[in-house]
Amino acid sequence: MAKEKSSAEVRVADGTGGMRTVADLRFEDGDWPIELVVSAKEAETWMLHLDAEVEERQWSASSFSQLDALENSGTLTVNAANGQSPPSIQLVWEKSRAGDLRIKGRSAGTPPMPVEEARAFVEAVNARQRTGKTIIVHRRALLSYEGLPWRGELWLDSDHRLGPPSKHPDFLIGPQVIVLDTMVEGIGRHGVDANFAALIQEVRVFLGILLGIAPEVSQFHNAWVSVVDTNGTISDCKVQSIGYVELSVPSSFPAAGQSPPVEKRAVARPDLGPYGITSDMNEEWVPSDIEQLWRMFRDLPGSKRDNLLRAGNAQLIARSLWPEQRTAYAAFLVVACEALKPPGRRNDWMNIYDVVASLGGEDLARDLRSLSFAPQRVRSKHLHRGELAAGELLPMLMHDHFRDPSFDEMLRMLSRVTRLCLIEWLRCGGDYRIVRLPRDANKPGALAWIWKWCVARINEAWVYVMRAITRSSSA
Repeated sequence: MAKEKSSAEVRVADGTGGMRTVADLRFEDGDWPIELVVSAKEAETWMLHLDAEVEERQWSASSFSQLDALENSGTLTVNAANGQSPPSIQLVWEKSRAGDLRIKGRSAGTPPMPVEEARAFVEAVNARQRTGKTIIVHRRALLSYEGLPWRGELWLDSDHRLGPPSKHPDFLIGPQVIVLDTMVEGIGRHGVDANFAALIQEVRVFLGILLGIAPEVSQFHNAWVSVVDTNGTISDCKVQSIGYVELSVPSSFPAAGQSPPVEKRAVARPDLGPYGITSDMNEEWVPSDIEQLWRMFRDLPGSKRDNLLRAGNAQLIARSLWPEQRTAYAAFLVVACEALKPPGRRNDWMNIYDVVASLGGEDLARDLRSLSFAPQRVRSKHLHRGELAAGELLPMLMHDHFRDPSFDEMLRMLSRVTRLCLIEWLRCGGDYRIVRLPRDANKPGALAWIWKWCVARINEAWVYVMRAITRSSSA
């Protein structure tokens, strides 16, 4: 799509109680004394350094941009003061998807900012870019999950602390909260916020893999809440904001030892330790090697960390579907395992049983495949045809004396196997020997599936040709 002048009128606060119009200057002629070309590799960080320089000077900025699949462009106005027309710098930029960032600028305002000062601002941004200037600040997030309470503190490393909340529910199992405190480095406030959001996702995936919980960022949201009188009778129902909040916020990064350490239990790998909740558990426990696994996770190369994050994200998606969509829950657990396949087209034909055989052992893979509800088949039928192996749309009897427990048995085994494979992949850093489980002799193999696919495409092409001949004959 070519650049196109917008017909929208955008206004922002001017800092004095009024509103200032944000103009689209991309099509204006005239003198633009400032010109700059930033390489495609440094374009994103250059914009972050610009925001950081504006923030450090306590100035303000407003922008207007057009985003397209092939090219982005826009206008950025940097204001050195408040008011309707303060001294400012007007920057117009454009960047093709893989090209350099091209910028031209000029001074503006009443009175206009001197050109020398505008040039000095742009050079200050360039200097930040050359030196890689960053800031490190404390950030906090509240992660909510369902399960046993989090009562201690866990230092994943010196910059990442998982601490207990100040409140817990009155019952043992229910909605719980973990307080995440971390020191985050970034290019200005916007860079810190972006890196913190990415870090939260990494922590969520890591805890989901290691502990089997599904942590979410605790946020306020509106919901219907029943009003109960002193007699325990529901008297009304109102929409209210619900969510957890810490009433006391620390002024700085917490020091070690403010809370007792979280309970740790030794786990003999490859294993997950005790499964479920036993009588000796009154809080969430962690495996004794969790700090070591966190270091291994943080030390993964970028491509391999992305690989594990994709697999762990599929597991979190699965947990979010439980228990209403049990078939989709199983399908995404299979996807989580399949995401652990090594890169390369030669490994595309690996399925969950090959991954489990490689990371958990061939016996475990055979046991998984021999179940009445084979996970790979459940996944394929659900994702390709929307079939529901758990019968989610059928009537659910409170006491079904003739219910088949096979699907539930598959889910219990699949959930453990998925976590085991994720942890073993992390322990070996994604480098493992591929074990291809022999295909069932009673089922078509890869070549047979390829042949069936080719025959189906040939039939479709033949039908298309015959229809074309019929239409031309009719004409």
